[in-house]
Amino acid sequence: MLPKRLTITVSSILTAGSCGLFSQESSDGMNTVDLDHFEIFSEFSINDLNVDLSRSALNENLLGIYGATQLQDLAGLAPNLSSINSDTRGFGDILSMRGSANSLFFGSPSVGLYVDGVPGGSVFTYPSELVNISSVSILSGPQSTLFGRSASAGMIDIKTRRPGAESRQALQLEYGSYESIIIRGLSDGPISDTAAYSASIGYNARDGYIDNVVSGKTVDDRESLSGRLNFFLNPSDDLELRFGIFAESINDGATRLSSLFSPDPFEVSSNVEGITELDRMQLNFQLTKDFDQGELTATTSFQDWELDPNLTDLDLSLFDFGFSKVSQDEELITQEFRFVSDSNLSSTRWTAGLFFLSSETNGDATRQFPVPAGGFIPPGFVQTEQTIFEIERQNIAAYINADTILSDKIVLNTGLRFEENQSSIVRTKISTNNFNFPGPPEPGVDESQSETKADGTVGLTIDASDSVDFIVRSSISHKPEGYSGFTSNPVFTRFNSEKLWSNELGINFRSEENQLSGSLVVFSNDTDDYQYERTVPFSTDFVVINAEEVSSEGIEGKLVFNPRQGLFFDFQAGYTDAQFDKHRDSLGADVSGNSVPFIPEYTIRTGVRFELENGFYGSSSYTAYGKTYYDEQNQAGFAQSSFGIWDAQLGYRSENFAVSVFGRNLAEEDYYQFINPEIQAGSPGAPQRFGLRLDLFY
Repeated sequence: MLPKRLTITVSSILTAGSCGLFSQESSDGMNTVDLDHFEIFSEFSINDLNVDLSRSALNENLLGIYGATQLQDLAGLAPNLSSINSDTRGFGDILSMRGSANSLFFGSPSVGLYVDGVPGGSVFTYPSELVNISSVSILSGPQSTLFGRSASAGMIDIKTRRPGAESRQALQLEYGSYESIIIRGLSDGPISDTAAYSASIGYNARDGYIDNVVSGKTVDDRESLSGRLNFFLNPSDDLELRFGIFAESINDGATRLSSLFSPDPFEVSSNVEGITELDRMQLNFQLTKDFDQGELTATTSFQDWELDPNLTDLDLSLFDFGFSKVSQDEELITQEFRFVSDSNLSSTRWTAGLFFLSSETNGDATRQFPVPAGGFIPPGFVQTEQTIFEIERQNIAAYINADTILSDKIVLNTGLRFEENQSSIVRTKISTNNFNFPGPPEPGVDESQSETKADGTVGLTIDASDSVDFIVRSSISHKPEGYSGFTSNPVFTRFNSEKLWSNELGINFRSEENQLSGSLVVFSNDTDDYQYERTVPFSTDFVVINAEEVSSEGIEGKLVFNPRQGLFFDFQAGYTDAQFDKHRDSLGADVSGNSVPFIPEYTIRTGVRFELENGFYGSSSYTAYGKTYYDEQNQAGFAQSSFGIWDAQLGYRSENFAVSVFGRNLAEEDYYQFINPEIQAGSPGAPQRFGLRLDLFY
């Protein structure tokens, strides 16, 4: 007989007062002793993935199907969501959605992140490990009137487990290819009638995928240790206090890079032993208070991210042709007050908030490289450049979003946001060489700026029938201006704010009789002053520039099918045509009409899972990405053609344990998940792997 299986609660499609595209996720509620929210395994049903036009809500079962253990693994779990990365725990990562992406180092996120109501900072400071996760909601399109931390392309909203009425412990052990080891422990439960806790710890390590034929070692080994601890206090039925800490320590090898000209992308001949060491820590406090009119949540957080150092061999060869060493840290303080009204009191359900963000980023970057002989340059001339910068940012915002019932068939959504952004930079650069030749001094930079912006959204949800909804929405949002830390050129130091006008039209459909649910949406975005990061010709400067006009059009589809108990299918696909409408490259050539770099042409992700009454279960998934360019000129040598990854697992579970075997990249697909045209190197995607996983819970 199978053990009792409980469905995990995730973001729900709300009632007619706040449904469809404009649905607002309900608050977690005051009760911390609901055991139903903690089950590790649950029987599949159509509720495991709620289909909505601009929201993909997944519980931990679907995360397990897709092997999502890191933030980058969420790519494709929502249509047109992609992650471009070189496996450096976020540093230099690009997250994109619907044709909008963050710049590599100095711009604000296009895809934002919240974990238990706590916002992320820059994309490179996002946590890498997904530990103790209950649900993930991925919202597509501008979210500036729903969250304090604005996001012009989309938002990833993660919820961790909450403690139940009884103590609960779980242990996960995994061993696989490349000496991969994962150990995770979970524990939660009540401390007293008014207090509870939730704790988790995870260790993840493996040997590298890339062999250094010179040293005979793997270069990109990975090792991380992370933990999360939350204390909950309920001094009364209408008040909850939460104290939380999250920490992560990384001790990795080299950035996963190899030459694009190498006959084997998993081999290098490097004389520099790469390093990536970083630490993350987040402290947060949250107060939730129920009133007759609604619920108030106040969230305070402090986050510290420190990279010290990231050492990379720039030539990936036996010769001393160059290296890069970066030390960088970011401190982030946020405060958000958020009030959600009681939808039972009136025909309008509204959310309003105040938000404050203050960040300070300090960087110390050194690049060393030989300079070809000629003119006044003698043979063997080696240049060393050290850049030191401090960038500060502040954001103060007020936002309100309302869903108003106009009739029993129509809901109007409106939202406004007003914000003030301030930023400043102090930068110096020191250039030396092995011949002690004097060089022209580079001027220091000490600048500041401020701006005030307004965002807005308006849309309609039309309830055509019990099984069909139509959605239309139009939004205007911004990404703030800022500074590039790797240049003193006054033409490139400052970059302007980005303005996005987004429009979407779609349909939701569902059939409870056939356990079928789906959606289809088309969107069109126009962006002025699109923020894009690139190198400056004939220098080592790396800057954010503004492409004058960019457009992206596309379509997204989702389908969930639960034909019978124990059998579950889901399918998500997105297509994006993102191109420069008016833009010139670094040499002044007109590249209007070219595809925007880092944006895959399409994403496809599909999965199937079965559960038998005797305890056996299995799943399989397929993820595909369309052609992706990595430079403005769209050169074929710096493009990744379309590719797909097939994963599968088979297992057995009983009341207190589960065991499974799995395979990743079973078809041995070769691809690059990041390409750096500057050094003509790429990050080869993870090769074929197999593993064994054991879960113990009681």
